[in-house]
Amino acid sequence: MRPVTTGVGNKVLLQVCSLVVVVLLCTAGLRSQTIIEKEQKITIDAKNESLQNILLSIESQLSFRFAYDAELIAGLSRITFRCTGEPLVNVLNNLFKETGITFSISGNQVILQKSPRSKITISGFTRDKKSGELLLGTNIFLPSIKRGTVSNRYGFYSITIPAVDSLEMEISYAGYETHRTVLGGRKDLKLNVQLGHREDSFTFKPVIVVSEKDNPVTRNQVDLIDLSADMITATPAVSGNGDIINAVQLSAGVQAGLDGTAGYFVRGGNADQNKVILDEATLYNPGHLLGLVSVFNSSAIKKAMLLKGGFPASYGDNLSSVLEVQMKDGSDRQLGGELQLGTMTSSLALYGPVTTGKSSYFLSARRSTIDYLLRPVSNTAYFSNYYFYDLNTKLQFQLSPRDRVYFSIYQGYDKGAYNSAGEEDDHDEDDYIDYNIAFGNRALSVRWNHVFSKKLFANTSLVYTSYFQRLTAIEKKYYAQLYSGIRDLHARTDLYYYPNISHRIRGGIDYLQQSLFPATLSNKVSPAGFLSINENDIPQRSSGRLAAYLGDDYKITSKFNVYAGVRVPLYRKIDVQFMNVEPRLSLLYLTGANSSIKLSYTSMHQYIHLVQSYNATFPAEIWMGCSNKVKPQGSQQVSAGFYKNFKGKIFQASLEVYYKTMGNQLLLKGGATSVIDNSLEDQLIFGKGWSYGSEFIIRKTTGRVKGWVSYSFTNAFQQFDSLNRGVSFPLAINRKHSLYVLCNYNLDQHWSASATAYVTSGRLVTLNSGSGNQNSNPLYDEDDHKEAYNHQLSPYNRLDVSVSYKNRRIAPNRTWTSEWVLSVFNVYAHRNTQFYYRSIDPETKKAYIKEIPFFPVIPTLTYKLSF
Repeated sequence: MRPVTTGVGNKVLLQVCSLVVVVLLCTAGLRSQTIIEKEQKITIDAKNESLQNILLSIESQLSFRFAYDAELIAGLSRITFRCTGEPLVNVLNNLFKETGITFSISGNQVILQKSPRSKITISGFTRDKKSGELLLGTNIFLPSIKRGTVSNRYGFYSITIPAVDSLEMEISYAGYETHRTVLGGRKDLKLNVQLGHREDSFTFKPVIVVSEKDNPVTRNQVDLIDLSADMITATPAVSGNGDIINAVQLSAGVQAGLDGTAGYFVRGGNADQNKVILDEATLYNPGHLLGLVSVFNSSAIKKAMLLKGGFPASYGDNLSSVLEVQMKDGSDRQLGGELQLGTMTSSLALYGPVTTGKSSYFLSARRSTIDYLLRPVSNTAYFSNYYFYDLNTKLQFQLSPRDRVYFSIYQGYDKGAYNSAGEEDDHDEDDYIDYNIAFGNRALSVRWNHVFSKKLFANTSLVYTSYFQRLTAIEKKYYAQLYSGIRDLHARTDLYYYPNISHRIRGGIDYLQQSLFPATLSNKVSPAGFLSINENDIPQRSSGRLAAYLGDDYKITSKFNVYAGVRVPLYRKIDVQFMNVEPRLSLLYLTGANSSIKLSYTSMHQYIHLVQSYNATFPAEIWMGCSNKVKPQGSQQVSAGFYKNFKGKIFQASLEVYYKTMGNQLLLKGGATSVIDNSLEDQLIFGKGWSYGSEFIIRKTTGRVKGWVSYSFTNAFQQFDSLNRGVSFPLAINRKHSLYVLCNYNLDQHWSASATAYVTSGRLVTLNSGSGNQNSNPLYDEDDHKEAYNHQLSPYNRLDVSVSYKNRRIAPNRTWTSEWVLSVFNVYAHRNTQFYYRSIDPETKKAYIKEIPFFPVIPTLTYKLSF
């Protein structure tokens, strides 16, 4: 039986082997045929053809057939596609390259599918839930990857991340409820977020406001301070409603001028080196009422930001700082407003929809009231006739989901006088001081926002600004007059591109057409009076400046962040041209979960000078542009800082150091001229400057008691070959030591109190040992200035306090909030210097500086009603 079984087994085995061979031969043949088909050349010439017809054309040339869902290609636009003698795989790769379709080949079938997303993009706008106003600087954070971004100055954000099945997102803004949501993470999303106010934000004013998670530790920006409307209104101010400039002057590295003068000085720079922007319009004098009140009505302000260094490439034209202020948009959903009545200022603001859900308006007007209160009780011109006003208007229109247009208008005006007749009853009519001043800013801006795609946002703006200042000084029958006028026409386009979560790119181009009107006049008062400058007769000096810039904020690793950028300005005038390259670099390294180190380098140029007179005994300043004699100011600044959050992020501390050089610095030599002088270049001397210092600040950001303490050490010097024997000397405005304290205490839901303290070194002035000048003109010192800025004025110190009572009443569809604010400026009546002048002691015949103090104490009472 065994042989039989073996024979049968061999026969079966032989049959199986034969079948396998046949199958393998057939498969090889089919595979060979498939390979041959794949490599066969295809020719297509399709113009504006549907994808389906192109696929049919391929099928007609090969034995392959396409398998797909009809909906996959139904929505695709028509295609123009050409190829000659190309293999199938190459043709399909090119054909489906930008369609989101992938293919696979199985036998003689080409299977088409939708390509799975490896990344998704979430973009949109953030806004106030109640008013519909856009919120800038909103924090968008993804806890799962511990990464995020912030909305730009127009409320737009974009973030590109790896695709996931589920995505958690946190959206937060200071003073608002944090919005948390879970999203599907497999497709692009357009997510417009509306945030509601926190309940406690109406009763407890936040003093310190941060605009990015763990700020300032994780933000790659050295020397930046964010100021929210809540922070501004929590700062004591004589206006009774907070003040931006007061808040700025409490910042480390910032120094105020003399009492009674507008402006501030940053890290050893002059006042003209600070750029002040309101809705992209430059304002050339940020103060009202001798610097007591800023031009920014707090009722009209949404947010502000101060930059002292590490400037991104988008900023230029000023060496020391940028204060950028955003005006409120109004509400496209409801009517509202704010009425303020005060002993120093009064104002009214109204807002509401033009078309509900599509457009809105905001209007505000403010005027000083102290002149009305003092006029009945004052018998002199000592400040009693000083007044100011300002107007703010803003319109915004949403033309489409991708387009929005803004119109902003600002106008402000000041006029006042000071004379020494109010100080002493026995004054000599022939020996007194009389200063008269008038100045004003005007600005009009038109801006268009456009969302090109989920990753690309653009803003285009056209801005007109004008400024003038007229100053007249009379002393001992001598007079001097200065006039400065500026007119700007500024056009720019900014592009914001967000390629992925690690990159934020911003680029743009802007053009500035500028006209200046400078003039001076000084002489002895004749019996017929004195000649006055007519601004209409001053020849204008026009120039153009074109600049392009590009910057990339790139997160290399979870701990290391780099910002690199470059700005290239080109300045042109009839007789001169200047072109500069300005590199920008900022580095951030996280040393821990709550600490970081930052380093920055900035190169800047400035083509306008606020020239100060080194020999005038009154505050003589005039704006001048570059020419073949006057070169652009230039600066190089390096700064570094260590930042730390501790105690559960309740406290934030930072230590910053910097070194800055400033080239092409100017001083003006004034003197008696019997005719109007509008050339002025021959009266200039040229030099250089440099400064270095350190700044320390510690903040408490939560709890009933909030605030900060900041200390600054600053050394600033200048050197002019024709002044002070060519030896360097301290900058006049430099205050070596500055200590600022801000504290806010919320007692309960109604009562709160705030206090600010300023302690600084006295500023420097020039006091020569001689007995006067040959012409006996007290307005201009004609000594040879062998020594410059050799006399220090008295140290400055001041305490301001405010107490407020707030009450809220909720009615149907309306919330009424009333508030009484009592503020006291200079509580202990310290005699801080307002201005000074040089005089001669009649007995010793020696020169001395007479310091004129400011008002000792200024109490103000303000009532505010918001609805």
